[in-house]
Amino acid sequence: MDENQSKESSSNDASLVSVRTMEIATAIVIAIVALVVMWDSNRIGAGWTDMGPASGFFPFYVGLFLLIASAGILLVAVFSASGRESGIEPFVTKEQMKLVMRVFLPTVAYIGLMQFTGLYVALVIYIAGFMLINGGYRLAQTIPYAVLVPVFFFVLFEIWFLVPLPKGPIEAMLGF
Repeated sequence: MDENQSKESSSNDASLVSVRTMEIATAIVIAIVALVVMWDSNRIGAGWTDMGPASGFFPFYVGLFLLIASAGILLVAVFSASGRESGIEPFVTKEQMKLVMRVFLPTVAYIGLMQFTGLYVALVIYIAGFMLINGGYRLAQTIPYAVLVPVFFFVLFEIWFLVPLPKGPIEAMLGF
């Protein structure tokens, strides 16, 4: 491997965030959730009454255990580097994040599109886009799946199970 290839592969594998940073961030998020649970449990009553535990008793202690666990995670992440290269090993590289985003962004777009087109039309667009862009399939291979899968789900949920799912203007024009 020549120098240019080596530099290119190392830049593609560059870490976006370290494991240690993610451990600290996770501990903080868990602590915030725990504090909110404890606060709200205390608000509705976390004590013991004549009839037994109040409605917030068990959630309060679950929150307390979460808070203790998050403190443990935080302490280990901040003060321990045993078995690691000072906590700087990569949690995710640029290449890995690109792969994650290739799935995450279309999913977010699908959810956003569903609000305007309904579930089934958005699903046609999602499956077609995913197969064309991420799968590299030809249009002739994509169209049957992009159409038949939503039709199957429409028949399954709307007709057989009688479960109404979000519909858009096209379904409304067809009388559903």
